[in-house]
Amino acid sequence: MDEHKDQPEQPTNTPADEPTENGQLTLPGQIIQSISRVTRPMTVQTERERRPAAQASTAALRERITTLIATLGDPNHPLHQRAVEDLITIGPASVPQLCDMLNPQRPWLTAYRAAEALGRIGDGRAAGPLLDTLRHPNSNVRWSAVRALASVGDARALLELRRLARNDTGKTSWGESVSGAAQSVLDQMQDRNILLRGADLVKTAVACVFMLVALILAWTFVTALREEFRQISQITQAHEDLAPIVRTALPTPIPRATAVRPAVVPQATSSLLTPTPASNPDSPAIAPDAIIATVIASGNVRALPTRAQNNVIGSVNEGDEVLIIASTADRQWYRIALGERHASTSQINNQTQSGWVARSLLSPITAQVAIEDTAPTSIPTTITPAEPTALPAEEPTLTPSP
Repeated sequence: MDEHKDQPEQPTNTPADEPTENGQLTLPGQIIQSISRVTRPMTVQTERERRPAAQASTAALRERITTLIATLGDPNHPLHQRAVEDLITIGPASVPQLCDMLNPQRPWLTAYRAAEALGRIGDGRAAGPLLDTLRHPNSNVRWSAVRALASVGDARALLELRRLARNDTGKTSWGESVSGAAQSVLDQMQDRNILLRGADLVKTAVACVFMLVALILAWTFVTALREEFRQISQITQAHEDLAPIVRTALPTPIPRATAVRPAVVPQATSSLLTPTPASNPDSPAIAPDAIIATVIASGNVRALPTRAQNNVIGSVNEGDEVLIIASTADRQWYRIALGERHASTSQINNQTQSGWVARSLLSPITAQVAIEDTAPTSIPTTITPAEPTALPAEEPTLTPSP
């Protein structure tokens, strides 16, 4: 057991290196453990050796890029002719240093060849520096930057290229027009972005369709709302038109006097209560607002509101309905006409079919009655009184109410 104390801890993911019941490794586990002891130092040593090698390779690549870029502006350097091709072979690793060469402070030939290399590499990181190079004071550099943007340019380059196509009058040292190159690249980019423009058109068309659908829905809603309002207005107008007809068709109640009709009628006079239609066509018509009272005691009807003997022109019987036409100022006499319900023996014999009865003959009258001036001038003597049988000679006198 002591010989295993100094052994390193073994991985637990391999079944062969699991210990047995007595705590010792199996034979396969011992073999694997021995191999691990030998290979582990070798792996650590390999990683340590690889890191400096990678760093050395990176440094060598950076140095090579620097050398190649330095030869871009030196036509006499032996690497000048192949510098652009070598930088293109290196690829994106050379893009940052190439972008630095676009600075107007660098020789124009260096910036010209750097722009050419960036255009052929086609890395998108060069789009911004190339856009700035479009304002370079040298027309050769601007021309090279325009050609490079044909590969790496984005939507931002369209405005600058349009500006150059309109305003740049410069030409390269071999006679190429910068504005012509800008227009050519602009056309190429627009043709290349035809799908993007098509997508924009599709988006615009979809937006227009949605707006049209929204307008149709809004118009449908407004039309339905206007139809609802029109139907409501028609119903309201129909109700207003029918209102006069309905009011005319409904029976108009006849106002009654507030006098209380006797609930119990004496049996002796019940025969006088048989209603008979008015036989005289000249009887006054009952106005809708007429005041109706009830005769509570049989008595005489007089031509004038006085108890003179030659003043009687008719009679009324208990239970008759009479129309109140007017009254004296002291309300002791009322001018009446026979109503629809009256006894057959009740009558008023004069041209107006109306006469005066004492207040004591009628039920209480509380309604406002017109006052009639009854100052007696002469008592008619040509009227033959028709005194009913079994009538009192004089009307009972009531004490005027205060």
